[in-house]
Amino acid sequence: MTRITFLFALGAEVFLGVLLVCAAATAVAAGGVAPGTEFSGMVWEKHGDWHLNGSSDALRLGEAIPPGGLVTAGVQGSPHLIIMLLPDGQRMLCECYEAQTCSQGFRVPAITAQPGAAVWEMFVGVRNVLLLRPATAETAFPIPAGLAAMASNVEMVGAVSPQGEISITPALRVLPSDQYTLSVTRDGQQATDATWPVIQPLDWRPGQPAQVRVGGSGLYRIRVSDQAYVPRIEIELLATSPASLAAEAAGLKQTRSTILEWSHTHQGWYLHPFLRVYLESRSIALSQ
Repeated sequence: MTRITFLFALGAEVFLGVLLVCAAATAVAAGGVAPGTEFSGMVWEKHGDWHLNGSSDALRLGEAIPPGGLVTAGVQGSPHLIIMLLPDGQRMLCECYEAQTCSQGFRVPAITAQPGAAVWEMFVGVRNVLLLRPATAETAFPIPAGLAAMASNVEMVGAVSPQGEISITPALRVLPSDQYTLSVTRDGQQATDATWPVIQPLDWRPGQPAQVRVGGSGLYRIRVSDQAYVPRIEIELLATSPASLAAEAAGLKQTRSTILEWSHTHQGWYLHPFLRVYLESRSIALSQ
């Protein structure tokens, strides 16, 4: 039996036909964008080859998806899956399992609530980072497996001290007192194979400061592991100058609030991976 499934954040509906139109409720965003701005969504995740409006070029992560666009899947391989995000909070998941239905097409819904300037800037920043991924990438990050998948995730911004240290105390609030190991790795476009990761000990006691040594401003991935080498916390840390701290912390807070608000209407938003890409976009912006 032919099966085409569209999953939205709030509820799921099945549409069958030659042309399928996806629609979902929208979250409200305040205005303030330059006149003439053309809003569009983006590819967040894909499995299989997908195409826009009959183009022979395969879609890639971060590619702009205009409202009303027709997205089709190739005839090779099964199943095909694509997740698209729109800047008004809509989340669109499409799957097809047979060549005939994959070629019928999925119509991208309209953006019914224009995003505000800050939201659109954030959305485009994330999209541009995803475009830097290899064309063959299917997800923004490798999917954690095993014990690593059980670690909690924290995203934060910190100011680098003159000694090259940053406090990660806020990320350790629920961590019991014990001896831990920190694995500190450059993340994002700054990552290199040289000298990383760096292992540092952590004697953690709630109420006491916890400092981590970094190599200066940039983006870092910090894994906190216990004495049995089990990952307990994964921290995505944007290390910045004291002068930029307030603005970057406020931007992260606003982005988190926006995604959580969208998630209430459209369940399924990937909060931690999205915030991680957002911090990568800010790291690139600050380095320019």
